[in-house]
Amino acid sequence: MKFKVNMILKYLKNRFVITFLSIGLIIGIWSIYVQYNNDGIIMGKVVDETGKGIPNAVVIIVEELSGGIQEPLTTHTDKKGNFLFKDIDYIEFIISAKKSGYTASEKTRYHLYFKRENFKLPRPLVLNYSP
Repeated sequence: MKFKVNMILKYLKNRFVITFLSIGLIIGIWSIYVQYNNDGIIMGKVVDETGKGIPNAVVIIVEELSGGIQEPLTTHTDKKGNFLFKDIDYIEFIISAKKSGYTASEKTRYHLYFKRENFKLPRPLVLNYSP
């Protein structure tokens, strides 16, 4: 009987040690990830319906706040349709794009894991040609 109790205690002790070590490792990895990805960079691309980048489009980003109105930030796309915002400390934001001669893109909401997280839009903002 004593042998079984010792085996059970040994098993529980090892399980708890492994659990706490695993939790510590996960927290450590997350801390390193946050440290190297907290520049507040949000980037993406604006394209037309054929997938071609649209130069000089206006990209608008606004923080999503409950009960508050935030001043939007804007930037322009480069020759290939790429854009970049720096020092953004939003957790949740809405982004869209517009350009004369095109219909505005749909407003897309994104939620980040932490403030100043570097983020690349998973899909481009699409503008449709409007004659």
